[in-house]
Amino acid sequence: MNVAEVVALLTPMFHEMLNDDELTSLRFGIVPMDEFDGPHQLRDDDPVRSNSAVVRWQVLDERGWSRGLDGDDDPVTLVRGVQSDLQDFISESDFGWGQLRGPRDLI
Repeated sequence: MNVAEVVALLTPMFHEMLNDDELTSLRFGIVPMDEFDGPHQLRDDDPVRSNSAVVRWQVLDERGWSRGLDGDDDPVTLVRGVQSDLQDFISESDFGWGQLRGPRDLI
């Protein structure tokens, strides 16, 4: 799986998890795991290899990132992993403190 494919899989999940104001502020990309806080984003055609990249996002000026991605995972497993990390981020953020969003099977 490459970066463009991962982004296409994750975009609907962000729409499900965030409200309109949060979505307007959302910036996300796939970044190398060893530079998750750096300026570099992977290109659309870059492969997503096991634990070589993470999803980095910014919502309402708060930043977070996912666990390591595995492009060999089936799409549901990949999205659910990032969704779980995003849920943790939301529930610990200033804008979503304590909120549970998205599918109830994440708990």
